[in-house]
Amino acid sequence: MLFNKERLLTLMDRHDLAGVVAATQENIFYLSGHASWSQNGYRYGGSQVYVVYPRDPAQSPALLIPSGDAAYATLDEVWLKEAYIYGRPRKPVVPDPSKLGKEEKRTLEITESTPKGATPEKALAQLIKDKGMDRSRIGMDHFGIPLTIYQKIGSYLPDAKLLPASMFFRYVRMIKTPEEIQRLRESAELNERAINTMLRAAKPGVKESELAGIYKGEVARAGGQVFWMHMNISRGGNSPVIKENVLQKGDIFRIDMGCAINGYNADVCKSGCVGAEPSDEHRKRYNAVQTGVLKSVDKLRPGALPQDLFDTMIAGVRAAGIPDYSNFFLGHTIGLEAREFPFILGPAEEVDDPFVPTTTNVPMESGMTVNLEASSQVMGWGSVQVEYTLAVTDNGHEHLIEPDQKLFTLPLN
Repeated sequence: MLFNKERLLTLMDRHDLAGVVAATQENIFYLSGHASWSQNGYRYGGSQVYVVYPRDPAQSPALLIPSGDAAYATLDEVWLKEAYIYGRPRKPVVPDPSKLGKEEKRTLEITESTPKGATPEKALAQLIKDKGMDRSRIGMDHFGIPLTIYQKIGSYLPDAKLLPASMFFRYVRMIKTPEEIQRLRESAELNERAINTMLRAAKPGVKESELAGIYKGEVARAGGQVFWMHMNISRGGNSPVIKENVLQKGDIFRIDMGCAINGYNADVCKSGCVGAEPSDEHRKRYNAVQTGVLKSVDKLRPGALPQDLFDTMIAGVRAAGIPDYSNFFLGHTIGLEAREFPFILGPAEEVDDPFVPTTTNVPMESGMTVNLEASSQVMGWGSVQVEYTLAVTDNGHEHLIEPDQKLFTLPLN
């Protein structure tokens, strides 16, 4: 399973929570392995899915879904086996039960069970009562629950104290399990392959939009999803928005692409020059940025503070050739979300939430995963960027994939 059970229970104890209720896609997947289709098909609260996770070890966690999600809840990768439906039960046609496979039998078992309630809020309230949590403090993943439904849940549980706790989940997820780190590694490998395939076609005469199509196709063929594509061409106004611009010899080229597979995100950039060797100015800027980022990579270890890592990068870039260099961050954390707590690695910012530290300047811990990156963008000239994906380890850090950050001459061979 993916989730950090020991950390989850420790933090529940710290905040005196009798249980938590996951409602966003990321947290449902984290606690159960269930990837809901209905939450994608019916957005903004149109479909509610929950995981109820009690602190009491005598009570098992449970998944609450609309009946249309039942087939997805029976897949092998869903490790949470206690599942209930809400709404109207479905009556599948089963001429010969002996011909049903394992997943069909389990789907039938779920869909023909008695619903926990007619609506998601009534069903969730009943499940919370069944788990003995209805007179206790409960952490609610409120980012995934529309306000009207949240209020109704509270009205059905007058003796419970429902606490907005989506940041609690993010703080639990800040420290990754080995399985999560492996999934992040696989996602980073896919992103690297897709980008390199695209860059092999990045030659004079090709449109930006054509390159974007190559990248999207490579990610899709592997079963992944594309979440963003930034492509800066010096003649394109230095904008990251992909257009119909045609690449020309000598163009300064920078891309920054993000995708995900098996739930976990990847983010990487590449910089280069189209059809020609980079100029001296191009090399100077790239080398300075890379020098600064690598100095911060060298300091990445348990106890390191984001503010200090950021200051190290800024000083390194300035000393290496861009004396007036400025930036607002040194990258970000990464996981089920492309940006996870403490989000941006840079100057300390205040945080006002009872379940997380009061600042983003959180010391690095073993198991955290980060993207350390920086860019130099000059309007009217172009831009360069360097980015590394790393995991903090007990003794320092490790790259999730073999670093391939250099100033490329495109197309790649």
